[in-house]
Amino acid sequence: MRALVLIIVRAALIVCVPSVAVGQTGTESAAQRAAATRPRAGDQIVLNFLREPQLNANLGINERGEAVFPKLGILRVSPLTISQLEDTLRTRYAEFLRAPELQVLVMRRIVVNGEVKLPNVYMLDGASTVRDAVARAGGVTEFGSKGKVAIVRDGKRIPVKGWESDQGPASDLQSGDQVVVGRKSWLIMNMLPVISTAVLVTSFTLQVLK
Repeated sequence: MRALVLIIVRAALIVCVPSVAVGQTGTESAAQRAAATRPRAGDQIVLNFLREPQLNANLGINERGEAVFPKLGILRVSPLTISQLEDTLRTRYAEFLRAPELQVLVMRRIVVNGEVKLPNVYMLDGASTVRDAVARAGGVTEFGSKGKVAIVRDGKRIPVKGWESDQGPASDLQSGDQVVVGRKSWLIMNMLPVISTAVLVTSFTLQVLK
């Protein structure tokens, strides 16, 4: 019996360890993919200066793809990828500051609704995935179905399978996306009462037939 338990534990470890590695690799890939995307109207740009905190700012991007930066004024950011935006801002701020240490973060506007605990509009980091959005909204409710999660983008509903572990491009989010968690079917939510009723009816029928 003890040998059987050890075999089961070893098998579980073999299954679990690769899963962690895949998740970490996926997270890195999500950040790399995000750096290659472009900021859009509705996004927010967060500036964080290490030595000049007075320049820190949270900037909205207007419908023309512009944002107003401290000291720099209005810049059109929509044609640039996030990676290019970071390089451009460091170069521009170097005209005023010596070796500026600047972190640039682009936050995306994501709606999370359906069967989540805290449906709302959230500003999420560009590298966030469907899993991150659902977690930010408090997770799936007891009535929600983890198999009915989708992204609504430009009027199209895109089912996302395996979203809890998938960190691939299918789980990437764009500004303006809606993440929707569907409801469990009536049969699944009422499975126990249905089974209990069926057992009682069967038992009663057998008693009558005796």
